[in-house]
Amino acid sequence: MNVRELIGEVRRNLGTGTTRAALFALALAAVVGALAVADARAIVGLHQRSAEFTAAGASVRVLNVAGNVAGSACDALTGVPGIGASGALAEDGSLRLAAMPDNPLPAYRVTPGMASVLGVRAEAASGVWVSTGTAETLGVGPGQRLETDSGTVTLAGVFDYPDDGRDSRLGYAVLVPEPAAGVFDQCWADVRPPTEEADELLRWAVRPGADPSLSVTLGQLNTSLGATFDGAAAFAERPTRFAPPAAALAGLVLGFVAVRLRRLELAGALHVGVSRRALLAGTALETAVWSLAGLALAGCALVVAAHVGNPADPWDTVLIDVRGPVAAVLAALAGAAAATALVREEHLFRYFKDR
Repeated sequence: MNVRELIGEVRRNLGTGTTRAALFALALAAVVGALAVADARAIVGLHQRSAEFTAAGASVRVLNVAGNVAGSACDALTGVPGIGASGALAEDGSLRLAAMPDNPLPAYRVTPGMASVLGVRAEAASGVWVSTGTAETLGVGPGQRLETDSGTVTLAGVFDYPDDGRDSRLGYAVLVPEPAAGVFDQCWADVRPPTEEADELLRWAVRPGADPSLSVTLGQLNTSLGATFDGAAAFAERPTRFAPPAAALAGLVLGFVAVRLRRLELAGALHVGVSRRALLAGTALETAVWSLAGLALAGCALVVAAHVGNPADPWDTVLIDVRGPVAAVLAALAGAAAATALVREEHLFRYFKDR
C-alpha cells in the first residue's frame, strides 16, 4: 500500500465513521479538558490568594525599634533575595491643614523606599504622600497644593490603604519623604514569602551601637489573613497536581480502546495482505486526527479557565496545564500502536465470534 492509497483509506475511514473519530475526540476533550481546567482553576485560586495576601499588606514585616532604625540600612534591603521593597518611618508630630484646623493629621517621616512598600502613585518629585481615602476626604489629588500651619506643601502622591485589618495609622496621616540618612522608629519590608532568614536580614536595619537592652519587636502589618502564605509550597502540594499524568493515562486508554474495537476489521486487513507497517501507519494517522481535535477543544476550555479571574499572567497557567492534553495525544498514539500490535491475523475467526 503506497502513501496515496494509505491516505485515501484513512479519509474513507474517517468519513464513514469507521474510526468513531467524533466520539473519541469528544471523549478525550471531555476527560482531558476537565482535568486541565480543574488544575488551571486551582492555580488561579492560588494566584488570587497570593494577590489578596499582598494587597492586604500581610506580606509586610515591621521591625520596631524606637529611634534606632538606620534608614539607609533599611532601604538597602530592597532587592535582597526574598525582600521586594523596604523603607523606614518615624512619627513626626502632626500637620494642621488650613482647611481642617481643628483636626490635625498625624505626620510621619519616611525614607524613599516606603514608596515601593506602599505602592505610592507619585505625580510630583517632592511633596507629601497621603492615602487615597484621605485625599478624597480633603478633595485633592496628586500635584495639588495644601495650605498648612507650616506653609504650603504639594501632594506628591497617594497610596491605597484600606481598613482591612492592617495597622491603621497611615490610613489618615501625612507621610513626609526625606533622605534615608537619618534614624527612624520602624523598618517595613515586603517579604514574599515570610521566612526566618528574611526576619534575620531585617534585624540588620537596627543602627550600629544601639543599646542591646532595647526592645526589638518584629511582626506583621496585617494579621487578618494568617501569618504566611507560601505560594510555592501551596502550588507543589495542590490536589490537582496529578492532572497531567492522569490526562496521559486517559489518552492511552482511549487510544487503545479506539483501535481495540476495530480488531476484526484490522485482522481482516492483515488477512487480505495489508502489511502490519501500513496498518500501524493508518491507525496512527486516524488516531492523530481525533486526538488533535480533542486537544483543540480541551485547549480552548483551558485558555478560558486560565484567564477568568486570574490576577497573574494567564498564559503561565496555560503553559503549565497544556502539558496534560499534549501528553494525552502522545499517549493516545502509543495506545493505538499497542492495540494494533496486539491484533493477530490468526485470531480473525475468534474476533468474528466475539463481535
